[in-house]
Amino acid sequence: MKNWKHSILLLGILFLTCTSSLTMKVLIRMVDQQEAFFKNEVVPQFNEKEKQVVEVVHYNSVDSVDFALDQHAGVVGLVKVPFEKSASLVKSGKVLPLENILTGEELREFNETYMLTSLGKIRDKQYYIPRKFETRIMVYLKSKVADAIEVWRKHRDAINAILKEYNGFGLPATFILDDDPNLWDYYDIFVIGWIWAHTAYEGKMGPKVAHRGKRYSGTAQRLIDRIFQCDGEEEAVVSLNGKSVVDAFHWEAVYAAAGIYNDKMWQDAWSGAGVWQGFADGEVFLSFMTQLDCFFIHGTGYEGMKGYLKNTEDMGVAVMPEGCSFILTNKGEVKRKGRKAITTGGWWWGIPKKSPDPKLSYTLARHITNMENQIQGCSRFGMIPVRKDILSDMQMFFGGNWISRIYNVSFKQLMNNKYIVVPQHPQFNEIRNIYLDAWFDIVVNKNWSPDKKVPNRDHIERVLTSNYMPKVDELAKYE
Repeated sequence: MKNWKHSILLLGILFLTCTSSLTMKVLIRMVDQQEAFFKNEVVPQFNEKEKQVVEVVHYNSVDSVDFALDQHAGVVGLVKVPFEKSASLVKSGKVLPLENILTGEELREFNETYMLTSLGKIRDKQYYIPRKFETRIMVYLKSKVADAIEVWRKHRDAINAILKEYNGFGLPATFILDDDPNLWDYYDIFVIGWIWAHTAYEGKMGPKVAHRGKRYSGTAQRLIDRIFQCDGEEEAVVSLNGKSVVDAFHWEAVYAAAGIYNDKMWQDAWSGAGVWQGFADGEVFLSFMTQLDCFFIHGTGYEGMKGYLKNTEDMGVAVMPEGCSFILTNKGEVKRKGRKAITTGGWWWGIPKKSPDPKLSYTLARHITNMENQIQGCSRFGMIPVRKDILSDMQMFFGGNWISRIYNVSFKQLMNNKYIVVPQHPQFNEIRNIYLDAWFDIVVNKNWSPDKKVPNRDHIERVLTSNYMPKVDELAKYE
């Protein structure tokens, strides 16, 4: 009898051991509101459905993802990877290619489900599953744009006068401030910014165009985007060399010197939240923002995102302005035409090489990015959809409202960007810091000319060539 009971107990223990769920971790970095949604809604759904135990672990910074993977090696089944870290994690052997996990048919279905999957390919192998795409678009107050368009011809002579002092000619010969901000270029931004800066709003005058001005990656990203808009390529960005780089810094200097930029962006070290507050305080009428920024500015009602506008209907969005050189020909044409393209960034889901169950990891990634969770994440947090079935009918999924407008414009911007991404350079973080040093020197400290008055392109080029290119060249030794 005793042996019989003992045998039953052993069988029970064996049964429980064999049927117990696998404990697996997912490494993430998200803003607080997104993390709460992910932890409290997305993962519990998966655990209940698959009878698993998935734990969420937060890592502190983009640069700490390598350490977090090593620290939790063997138990991490999925990791949220920023674009800029995707190549280095593959190079260090920390991520599995999907070809090692999926059949040919499953890979075909994967590519049919998601857009821009080729951006997650490295050395002809698919390593990453799209989490969200991210790019910048132009955000503005529609009423203030309409005000400026109505009166811009009255200001044309004054604007021509200051621009002639700056470029020797004035406005481009055929310039007209277009009614549609989607058709603007850098000169349109100058004109509308000058009008706002010289018009009293609520009894005060001042510049109303701004972007991030804190000494951090978000500000450097604006400079790098501008180089691509000025028709630069990745080689120019990582070498800090070429006409497109000088054109980008030249425009930044012109906007600062002419009072187009609100100098609070660097004086108060504005991050994204500083620009949002600028919209609330009447200090900013136009900026260049991510989709998440747009959702914070507008407000959603979810997770405490109340918004920063008195009138949410006043928020307009458009694709990025077309880049060009500030210098004109003697016929009044821009010397170098650019494009509307900037970088596409965002985040991937990667399956660690030491995942306890790679197939389960993939199942989890597909759950996170299923239609229901995508729609919820996109509606609440400004994530550009990565699923083709959602992108094909955004009107139906988002009701044709402000969310649809943001995503329609963002999708157009992604198409403008094509395959431009953040440079996958091993020293990119250090290069980005050199860009910040150069921007604070040339733009904030007015080292755009010997007398700190009218920005001089040749002087800006000498500063970049003498003071900053050698620092980038030095980094190349450590690739």
